[in-house]
Amino acid sequence: MKNIVCPISTEKIDSNVSRLTVFLNVILIALFLVTLNPIFIIVVTLDYFIRAALKAKYSPLWLVASMGIGILDLKRKPIGLAQKVFASRLGFFCAFSSTVLVLLDYNIASISVAGLLMILSIIDSVFSFCIGCVVYNYLIYPFYKDK
Repeated sequence: MKNIVCPISTEKIDSNVSRLTVFLNVILIALFLVTLNPIFIIVVTLDYFIRAALKAKYSPLWLVASMGIGILDLKRKPIGLAQKVFASRLGFFCAFSSTVLVLLDYNIASISVAGLLMILSIIDSVFSFCIGCVVYNYLIYPFYKDK
């Protein structure tokens, strides 16, 4: 797995804040899975949309995570922004799909998609392993590596 290619950028963000933000999303997804209340998955969808399409600093969960990391006084760990934006786009796709499915009353399908997103988010937030980089490496990069 050491040869995985991730999207790169010169702009950096704090990995600790990113991981805590994703973990906050895990908590919201868990609440959705337990209660099946669509508000939780809608909040996750909006958060991923903000981080994928706008800027992470506008995400309410990012702000909470930033304050938490500031209170804990953890040393900044820079990571490339592009790979986190790509992962946020994948997260948005899953969260949006789950939201649409639950609103259409396809609860089992919605739970399945949200459960998958939760597992991938746990892997990212707890183990700092980004499945988005694996997806990028095998599905996107081969079409652009010669350009």
